[in-house]
Amino acid sequence: MRERDLGLGTPRLRLRDLLKEAFLSIAGHPARSLLTTIGTILGAAAFVATLGISSTLTQQVSDVFDLRRATEVLVEPSEAARNPGDARETPAWQDPAGLAVLRGLNGVEAAGRRMTVSETPIRRTAGETSPEVKAKIMGADPGALGVIEPAVTLGRTYDEYHEKTAAPVILLPRGLADRLGIDRVGVAVFAGDRGFTVIGIFDDVQRRSETLLSPVIPFSVAEKLAVGATAEPPRRDVIIKTAPGAAQMIGGQAPLALLPTAVGAVRAVAPPDPQSLRREIEGNVTQLSLILSAVALAIGTVSIANAATAGIAARTPEIGLRRAVGAKPGHVFAQLLGETTLLGALGGIIGAMAGVVITASVSVFNGWTPVIDTGSALVASACGALAGLLAGLVPAFRAMRIQPVAALQR
Repeated sequence: MRERDLGLGTPRLRLRDLLKEAFLSIAGHPARSLLTTIGTILGAAAFVATLGISSTLTQQVSDVFDLRRATEVLVEPSEAARNPGDARETPAWQDPAGLAVLRGLNGVEAAGRRMTVSETPIRRTAGETSPEVKAKIMGADPGALGVIEPAVTLGRTYDEYHEKTAAPVILLPRGLADRLGIDRVGVAVFAGDRGFTVIGIFDDVQRRSETLLSPVIPFSVAEKLAVGATAEPPRRDVIIKTAPGAAQMIGGQAPLALLPTAVGAVRAVAPPDPQSLRREIEGNVTQLSLILSAVALAIGTVSIANAATAGIAARTPEIGLRRAVGAKPGHVFAQLLGETTLLGALGGIIGAMAGVVITASVSVFNGWTPVIDTGSALVASACGALAGLLAGLVPAFRAMRIQPVAALQR
């Protein structure tokens, strides 16, 4: 006999009633619900936090690349044009007129001449009996110092006046100064038989790390040392500091600016633009984040499924009673599925909020600018709901097969 023949209406389960029943079921056992959804919370938090932190790290890596990328170019004679016999004479490509043209190129921030004289004994006092330290002396004009950017801890660097007058001043790296027992400026040192006044001491450089092993003197003074040298000829080059990303362009223009009359006589060496490395790092970080998040969400799905399956046995009388008063199997299926979906959605929302807090906290602690994508939080919430939906399919299917007589057997 049908319900309408008995004067009863057709059983219906409205969406409002479904959500109400699901919420009451979850709220009725808050501790159990929290433990059930803890996996989803952790999964969503891991999803948002890993994506947020990886995006923040990507931004930091990008900023470092933008600041450091291709800011240095070195110009030296090509292998075919090297002539040791002429190395002690100033070559045409180190002429001040060519340097003036080079400094006028768009993207050049500093440029200067440099030469490295053969290894020379450095002494605190004159005379061969004085303790000595052997080092290669570097001659650099003020423009080259602007490229090297030594971090002077005592004294100062020399300037154009010292360069034009060939003043016998010297900059010492901290390691060499300590070995000579020099801890102040204004004292004298001797390179071979030539005396120099220590004008400054530095302990770091922005570019050309080989400078940390060599005392630095004005370029004009180094040329005089090269003329009288009997050992190997000096090594000459021009060093250039460029704007970020301009090194490749300047590397193509610098040889023509310095020596337009002899194409191929000098060559420019510029570091490669690490765009491919940057993209590879960004891709690897993002891929790793997605894998970790997927694993965490999978753990949350299994957690909800296990809890829902275990709860069916305890709720058999309740489900049987619902069937006895008219609930259809589809209603039972929808209710159980609604509970797990709502549970997963709540876990996703809580986890997304926790992920945002974690990202912001880690960024602030490290002094970074946090990069938080609200879209990832929404995706995490949706993934939590989807995890709950998938987790409830099997338990809900088992629950809909419970017969009304089960309510009388418990």
